[in-house]
Amino acid sequence: MNVNFAFRGFEEHSNTLKQYAEKRLTKVTKLLDMNTMIDVVFTKDTHEKKTEIKVNHKGVDFLASDVHGDFDASIDLCIDKLHRQIVRDKDRKVGQRRS
Repeated sequence: MNVNFAFRGFEEHSNTLKQYAEKRLTKVTKLLDMNTMIDVVFTKDTHEKKTEIKVNHKGVDFLASDVHGDFDASIDLCIDKLHRQIVRDKDRKVGQRRS
């Protein structure tokens, strides 16, 4: 599992954001293999804080982004979106094999 973090608009990198994102990413990583690439981009604007998470799993890209006033809330929303996308994709693949 390769997790890459990028910070845009920050003067210093925040280790607390990294730790929180890694902790929340365990919800998604339980569904994926070890050879998965995850890119997390934190963008800080004047009034907005944006989080983008891109997961590349076996050639399939899952993307979630959210703009919120707080990074923790935007991370949580992105993780929930990714979880739904991955579960939906797995269910669709199982349904195709059964028919």
